[in-house]
Amino acid sequence: MDTPTASLALAITQLCISIIMVGVYFAAPAERYTRLWAQFGICSAAGMTLIIFSAERQPGLLLIIGNVLLFSACVLVWAGMRAFFGRRTRHSGYGLCLAFTIGYTLLIGFEAAFAYRLLFSSASLILVFLLCLQTLLVRAEDGSSQRHAYARRMAIAGLCLLLTGHGARIAMLMAQRAGTTPDDFSQLNVLLVFLIPLAGTVLFFPALLLLYFERIRDQLLLSLDARQDALETQSRFVEMFSQEYRTPLAIIRTNLDILHNKLRGASTSTQPNLEKMQRAVGRLVEVAETAVSSDPREDGKIGPIREPLNITELLRSIASEAAKFWGEKYPQITLDSAADYSVNGDRTLLKTALLNLLDNAIKYGPAGGQVHVRLSAQGDSLRILISDQGPGIPEHELDLVYGKYYRGSRTRLVSGSGMGLYLVLRIISQHAGGVGLANRPEGGTAVTITLPLLAQEHAA
Repeated sequence: MDTPTASLALAITQLCISIIMVGVYFAAPAERYTRLWAQFGICSAAGMTLIIFSAERQPGLLLIIGNVLLFSACVLVWAGMRAFFGRRTRHSGYGLCLAFTIGYTLLIGFEAAFAYRLLFSSASLILVFLLCLQTLLVRAEDGSSQRHAYARRMAIAGLCLLLTGHGARIAMLMAQRAGTTPDDFSQLNVLLVFLIPLAGTVLFFPALLLLYFERIRDQLLLSLDARQDALETQSRFVEMFSQEYRTPLAIIRTNLDILHNKLRGASTSTQPNLEKMQRAVGRLVEVAETAVSSDPREDGKIGPIREPLNITELLRSIASEAAKFWGEKYPQITLDSAADYSVNGDRTLLKTALLNLLDNAIKYGPAGGQVHVRLSAQGDSLRILISDQGPGIPEHELDLVYGKYYRGSRTRLVSGSGMGLYLVLRIISQHAGGVGLANRPEGGTAVTITLPLLAQEHAA
């Protein structure tokens, strides 16, 4: 292989790697080091293009710009490595680029021989490669040497080859100036000056990409570990709650029943309050039972306990319970159903879902507000439409309110957990149904629930 061919191979390889480094910026998160490496790719590609373009021309401005861009690209690699390993990027990089620009411009201005320009370029690159090597070696001594061990060793090997190649270039040029070059100088020059840096380039820059991908892998593993820890914590909490909540609630319920029986028939204003407290405790027990049983059901270990349900009667009972629970708001709940419809489902879960919807309609609506519930059959599905006179939901939040703990921007002044619609969606989905939300033109929200009807009903 002759010198021009080896030089062209090195230039093409450098251009390809430059394009890949630019691509990392667009394919990866915009970290500081990816931005620096992308800038390296741009400077390196532009510099190499200008150097190739000016190869057959008289040394001038294009050659200066090309070499300055190529040197600046190597400085950017060093800065990116420091940023990658969490170290401060020094401003000395600007000084290096300025010093190289001044030095190379003076060489061109004084029409220095080609050999002197090569000596200056190689010496400057050796300095930058030594800085890169120091960054890798210092990081390897800080106790985290096992974390990117393979990629680091690969990068160190590539830098050593680059240092060897440029060191050999300096030695060969000095030997040539002294007149002590061997007869086969041309082939030795190709081997030391071009092929060794080519191998170093092929090792070093892909090693940077490998360092990045190993970091992404480590971050994913940490994220998975954190998620697993959170799930285990949640599981322990649910297990503890399921063991502990029944006793205090049973004590409260028992004592409320005793008070209610003692005051039965007495003309006292506390009787309605006791009844309301009893309903609240009963509701709390149902919600707690649903919450405790929701985790295994979500994991597919236990399915809903399905049985034929008269959903119309269930809704009448739920509407009556909600009206009593929210008595101080005097809700006007109307139920419109052309027939008694039945579904196959879990009574407790469906009651929790439908009661949540009625609670929301009353809680976020005005005092004495109208809540209308309409049941209708559409083919083999039951359609339940619950409309209210509340503040409505902003259009951009209609898909967000199903999220766990998410609360709409118009409801944050009213107490709530953000779990209601999340549970509704999960429960209805477990019953092969669907949930839809829409804003009514006259104000308020309309919630549409669809559930499969029992086979005998839609067959009739």
